[in-house]
Amino acid sequence: MFDLGELLKYPFDDPKWGEKFLIGSALSLVPIINFFVAGYALESTRAGIRGEMTLPDWEDWGAKFVQGFILFIIGLIYMLIPGLLMLLGGGGVLSAFRYGNVGWGVAGGFLTLLTIVVALVLAFVLPMAIAHYAAEDKLGAAFEFGEIWRRIKTDFGQYLVAVVLFWFFCSIMGMIATIPLIGWIVAIVGTFYLTVIFANLFGRLYRQIDTGEV
Repeated sequence: MFDLGELLKYPFDDPKWGEKFLIGSALSLVPIINFFVAGYALESTRAGIRGEMTLPDWEDWGAKFVQGFILFIIGLIYMLIPGLLMLLGGGGVLSAFRYGNVGWGVAGGFLTLLTIVVALVLAFVLPMAIAHYAAEDKLGAAFEFGEIWRRIKTDFGQYLVAVVLFWFFCSIMGMIATIPLIGWIVAIVGTFYLTVIFANLFGRLYRQIDTGEV
């Protein structure tokens, strides 16, 4: 099992961690510009695949932006199916209210529930899909579901813990963001920090399949 304490503290071994966090947090605030942050997180994943627990440097800005845009496309494609199901389910519920058709209401409710399940499954798979893309450096790798699932199930328990912890910590950041004045600042920095360290962790879990080491 990975060492959570080590995961949480390793960025602070970098003498420039404050500068790197400040840049990443500021870039996170601006749509499209935040592609740089996604590219930075992908570099953290690649560091994990190499077995390194280090913060990437803020350099090669063009490459970071392109990689971040590619991650945006991957995430968008992953969410197309639940997005379509949500539209169909919402349409069924609205039709039931408008025309009083119980069948439409039942179908709409079922599709809405199915949307939630599918979205959760895809969100669960996505970190390993991104790690596979990071390793192979080709867009299609993010959709090689057989290989992605093989890597997940090889150490399912550890991967599950990692995903749940990431979701849990991000939900805490969401609650902190509601605190007046300073809450949103803490949440932005905290979310950037969590994104980078868990990107590294998913890279190391990916690597474990080949080396047996996290």
